[in-house]
Amino acid sequence: MPAPMSLAKRLAARGFPTLAGLLLLLGAPALPAEEPERLRLLLPPLSTADKMYARFQPLAGHLEKALGIPVKARVAGDLESLLRLARQDRPQIVYLCPLVYARLADEGALRPLARIERQGKDTFRSVVVVRKESPYQELKELKGARFAYGDPVCAASRLVPKTMFAKAGIHPHRDFFEERTLGSNENALYSVATDLFDATAVDESAAHPFLEKGVLRPLEYSRPIPQYLLAASARLSDSFRERLVQALTDLKRPQATATLRAIGADVDGFSPTSDDDYDTLRSMERRHGSPETPLNLLNPSKRPGGSPGR
Repeated sequence: MPAPMSLAKRLAARGFPTLAGLLLLLGAPALPAEEPERLRLLLPPLSTADKMYARFQPLAGHLEKALGIPVKARVAGDLESLLRLARQDRPQIVYLCPLVYARLADEGALRPLARIERQGKDTFRSVVVVRKESPYQELKELKGARFAYGDPVCAASRLVPKTMFAKAGIHPHRDFFEERTLGSNENALYSVATDLFDATAVDESAAHPFLEKGVLRPLEYSRPIPQYLLAASARLSDSFRERLVQALTDLKRPQATATLRAIGADVDGFSPTSDDDYDTLRSMERRHGSPETPLNLLNPSKRPGGSPGR
């Protein structure tokens, strides 16, 4: 079966013109490719602004030296701000989770550069976890369980486990005794560790400390999913994008250990990536997404009935 295509590719396959083609048809000039004089490194609010800035400022410094232009890091105040800023027509690169990237790429706002490598892998898995002493041994046994979702926008915490549930014959709204979104992976993990909920799903790196200590145990792992990535404004020229990819992939241990360790203790570097790599998530969202997830949770007015997402 051929891999699913992105929105832009599907439109092109059906004879719809690209954005550049539409501009030409309408008599407007195509947007020029840019060789910028400065660059913004836009970061999501994965933790406090100070912590995020500290994690990525060494990377900004590396890019400044490699590109010969100023690179200024900015941390979005919240997820809605991140989306708004990522859509701005300005020279920037953005650090994103794969699902949010796919949405923005389909809008034509961003093009992929490189994805992060952790412990030698540029993919990750979602893992469904339960307490060590839990009676649950298989995913299909979770019918009637209390399930906690973590980060509502993270594919590993919601979309990927819903795909796993479907394969196991579980319909969450119908089959779970209770399900609730707790806002962060850490909250979800602690809620299971303290027996407030029976199970949760997070990316394996988030679950690792709990599994290592024996507090939680894995019930099932997902298929590999592309890692977080850096994407560039669509208007940046191909030659400048190539320089960006080279600057990122040049970061390898041990020479760049300090810069990589600042991002994360298990970060090894970056590997080139393409838009096709994220078609797996697009397919998952078409099949198993819902009106509540994932990005509509960022805007309360778009939630069904105006109520908090589950």
